[in-house]
Amino acid sequence: MSADQEAQTDELLALESIYDEEEFHRTESRQRGKINLCLELPPNFRLLVKGEACVEYGISFLPPLVLSFELPTDYPSSLAPVFTLSSKWLSRVQITALCKRLDELWEENRGTVVLFTWIQFLKEETLEFLNLQSPLEIQTIGGQPHYESGQNQSDTAVEKNKVQELDQRAVQEVDPHTDILTQLLDFNEAQKQKVFDSKAFCCGICFSENLGSNSLLFKECQHVYCKACVKEYFQIQIRDGKVQCLTCPEPECMSLASPAQVLFLACLCLSMSYE
Repeated sequence: MSADQEAQTDELLALESIYDEEEFHRTESRQRGKINLCLELPPNFRLLVKGEACVEYGISFLPPLVLSFELPTDYPSSLAPVFTLSSKWLSRVQITALCKRLDELWEENRGTVVLFTWIQFLKEETLEFLNLQSPLEIQTIGGQPHYESGQNQSDTAVEKNKVQELDQRAVQEVDPHTDILTQLLDFNEAQKQKVFDSKAFCCGICFSENLGSNSLLFKECQHVYCKACVKEYFQIQIRDGKVQCLTCPEPECMSLASPAQVLFLACLCLSMSYE
């Protein structure tokens, strides 16, 4: 095995040990793979969508940047990884600036493995590098993202990198059948649920410890209860004729059940019909 092959194998094995399968996927037959990079957003980050109306949302997660790569035979001694970088919410001008920065990082580290350096830069420095601040502005036309060529939020990075034309490695992923705002908000909710499911919570009724996947969160008030206790509480409310206004079990709390919790209720009623 050559020194390059050994370095590549060690680098890929290290990445597999650091990132789970959702973040890092390697193609076994060839030295290539795909890395999904979720950025670390600051607390109270806002998304400002400008279209027919101007609407602002609080978000905790944005869809990942996707770094697809292939390692040439002479990497890392001579050649850099061949790559593409794609995003659902950045413009191609912004993605091009990131591609140029990855090229610079390779030149600064030529002769050594660079994938981990690229990953750390994209995950931790993208917002600052592109001067993206809250609220993040995205303009839409017909539900799809639209970017002005002189967009202020990317001017600093564009000037720094002297971007003269769009990089062919920069890919803006746009689903013409789905509104961009819907995609962003759906991803944010799915990631928040994933984080909630993996954490442990103390039920406010029985005081037992349960994973979020076995609990229900009332979003308006942030009270958390295990599903077993909520099931019993909802049954009592149903018997009292309060089907149309199911509330949080916390005394004097008037937070209403969310649509997802109403769905849980529907499944509960279905199970009750078979008892």
